[in-house]
Amino acid sequence: MLQLLLLLAAALLAVLLTHNAAMALLVRHEVKHTARDPETGILLGAEERTLGPEDADAAVLFVHGHVGAGSNFGDFPDRLAEQGFRVRVMRLPGHGTTPMEYAKTTNAQLLDAVRAEAAALRAQHGRVLLVAHSMGATLSTLVAAEGGADAVVLVAPYYGVTHRAYYVLPPETWARLTAPVVPWVYKGELFLQLNRREAVGEVLSYRIVPTSSLVRMQELAAQARTPEALARIECPVLWIHSTGDVAASYTVAGETTGLMTNASVEHLRLEKANHHIFFDYERDKATAAVEEFAERLHTAPLVHGP
Repeated sequence: MLQLLLLLAAALLAVLLTHNAAMALLVRHEVKHTARDPETGILLGAEERTLGPEDADAAVLFVHGHVGAGSNFGDFPDRLAEQGFRVRVMRLPGHGTTPMEYAKTTNAQLLDAVRAEAAALRAQHGRVLLVAHSMGATLSTLVAAEGGADAVVLVAPYYGVTHRAYYVLPPETWARLTAPVVPWVYKGELFLQLNRREAVGEVLSYRIVPTSSLVRMQELAAQARTPEALARIECPVLWIHSTGDVAASYTVAGETTGLMTNASVEHLRLEKANHHIFFDYERDKATAAVEEFAERLHTAPLVHGP
């Protein structure tokens, strides 16, 4: 029995070493072969952008999700800019560069970046709306709890992973168990949660993900889910989510937004889309709801001063 256990341990160690070596090679390959701006080194599609009239009364800050980019909102930022909003599409720290840099990025750096972007807009414009996807919505929840926004759109917000029976253990548990010994996880296009598969190539994302970032993302979600933080949100909130989201839990998001007791929360329920709503089925329905919600900023009274 002891010999069998030793053989199994040796086999597991060999698998881990082989996996980690292969992932390290894939990370270097991704960094080398992904298209970048020759001057900045930023991945094409991940660049920060500022659009629309400088003297606009209302501004919109787009906050992308985990290992994603601003281009994950498609042409929607351009459309809002054409409608007269000042639009800022930010780039979160560790994104649009390399997975290695993201592996070293802290939650404090992510949160500080969103705070700074929102504050810069509020210094120049009367009202600021955050339009945030996935982990970007987690960060925006925390900023809204600090009074840093006049309205928030939470698109497929990540407060917990959608659980499926074949996971056996919750995905969060797997991430915590494997992070110390498996530094990289392969995501690739297969695991982009998008039902309209012909659009998969349009979604910019790191293909190799640092496992440590999955653990940090859980910590962010736990921070954003606290009843104390949620009760401090007083600005209008629009929650857009699909019941078919296999990445960010619709159920947990419903429980979380339900604790925003001092906010006016509206909800658009989708059923045909998956996680990347701006490229999936019902995307027009989602963007129309955001446009209508954003337009109300022009006439609604300010909840927080700039």
